[in-house]
Amino acid sequence: MTFNLESYIPRLKACRDYFAKVYPVSDLIDDLLFADLAISQHHLPEKLPKLLLDDAMITEIQDFLAKQITPGMTELAIQQKVRPAEVLDELLADFRDYLIEKYGMFAYISKDWTQDLLAYLDGRRVVELMAGNGFLTAGIRELKMDYPITATDNFDWQIMAHPIAPITKVIRMEASAAIEYYFKETDVFLLAWSPQHANSDWLILNYLRAHDFFVHSRELIVIGEKNGVTNSKKFWQQAQLSVPTALNKNWPQFDLVKDQVFSVR
Repeated sequence: MTFNLESYIPRLKACRDYFAKVYPVSDLIDDLLFADLAISQHHLPEKLPKLLLDDAMITEIQDFLAKQITPGMTELAIQQKVRPAEVLDELLADFRDYLIEKYGMFAYISKDWTQDLLAYLDGRRVVELMAGNGFLTAGIRELKMDYPITATDNFDWQIMAHPIAPITKVIRMEASAAIEYYFKETDVFLLAWSPQHANSDWLILNYLRAHDFFVHSRELIVIGEKNGVTNSKKFWQQAQLSVPTALNKNWPQFDLVKDQVFSVR
């Protein structure tokens, strides 16, 4: 079944009702519903577990379904009993698509991770590039209202089918212009989930190198999947990457996307 934005949460809630007494499964669904509720209210969600039905869950589901199927049931009736498990598996795989289409949240910004980021930044002045509708910056501001962080974006994404208003103040500015404008007063540039089919990330890195940005603890932090669904091929080929433990211990990898938090030079 193809992904449908409007039916996603109702279908998830229906699975929650059906598997209410299969507690590991209903708990997993609750994690998604609570995350959705937090994001809808512009609050930081909790870190997510892996969104998959592990062997123990599958065994419990099989035991549950065995009790629903009685002798003499038609094939159609049996399929109706089994189908919710198949639907749930599809919904778990589609959660990131739901967040992207519903909220414009590409990188999942959780409360635990944002606390780690705030400690790592240690008061340094920050500019977020290509901030989208501002989830990362909003997370920092939720934890520390007066933190010196500025979000910038050119708002090209607002041509999407379901345009979404930023959830915090985001200044309309191209990334290249933002780097030049804020260069002298910025200690850290943040870049999360840069598009895969554009070289803007490489141009950013090249500009920072050419202007000796990486001195005196100044830093470019990038969130993305190396050689995967984010950032340009040239960026991954040319960037000097490190993976700070402090920024990755709570970074939620909840699906097949293996994004990480990189310190880049």
